[in-house]
Amino acid sequence: MKKLLISAVALACFSINAAAYFDGGVTGTTGPHGYSGTKLNLVIGSGNLAIEPSLASYTSDALDKTYRTYALRGAWEAEKYTVAGFAGTTPEVNKYSNKFVGGDVTFSLTPGEGGHSRLAGPGSRGSARGGTGVTRIDVGAGLKHTIHTQTIGTTDKDTDQTEGSLFAGAKILMVNLSASFTGYKYGDEDAILTQGFVPGHNFVLVAYPKSSVNVKLDLPGYPLLTPFVSYTGTKYKGGVDDSSAYLLGAYIDLSMVTANVGYQIFDNGSTKDSFITMGAGIKF
Repeated sequence: MKKLLISAVALACFSINAAAYFDGGVTGTTGPHGYSGTKLNLVIGSGNLAIEPSLASYTSDALDKTYRTYALRGAWEAEKYTVAGFAGTTPEVNKYSNKFVGGDVTFSLTPGEGGHSRLAGPGSRGSARGGTGVTRIDVGAGLKHTIHTQTIGTTDKDTDQTEGSLFAGAKILMVNLSASFTGYKYGDEDAILTQGFVPGHNFVLVAYPKSSVNVKLDLPGYPLLTPFVSYTGTKYKGGVDDSSAYLLGAYIDLSMVTANVGYQIFDNGSTKDSFITMGAGIKF
């Protein structure tokens, strides 16, 4: 996967022309119990084609060591729709590893003008860009299948996890509103715990999520600044209490240079933990 990411970046850079664009950034997250995470995301596009390699690393006192997830997404971004596929892997650490594959599709019911980014889903790229006019509506769906593997003694124990997502975003006057629902299904209900990002969380969760709902509100229109707020509610299997996560932050856009900051409170029913996220990037 590492070689695949490098090859994809090299190929995309080699094919850059006058219609090409680049958007890349690094985001770091710190939290309780020694949690530390870093995300590197790149978008290298030319015309309607976009290649998006990414790397996410995370660790905590409970996890003990650092895990790294490598992924590659390819998207065809037309004016009224985006179709994408992706694959990735987390190499073995502490006898745990995973690999995943999936895809997503987004339709712009009222496309407006400008920008490759959508208002919801994987194509939103975590900011409030794309589209102009009084109203814009984007809707879509995604599917992801992950195989989690834990080595117990000399035996590999696998857990299949399938995620199905529905999402939508609307731009009404100066407000951008997006929402998503994700449902989870497992091949073995009594298998190992899973690791991954629940949509709306800025940190990796080790659990059995059953379903999650995320709602996000962006408030563009301020000079250089776009504040946002987000809520994520998650249900779990195995009698675990539901959780709520509240996120408050802002995007900063200085033309070619961008930045973001966020503060998230995670309430699992018995304790409340806080996570701070800061990032920066460039685009052209």
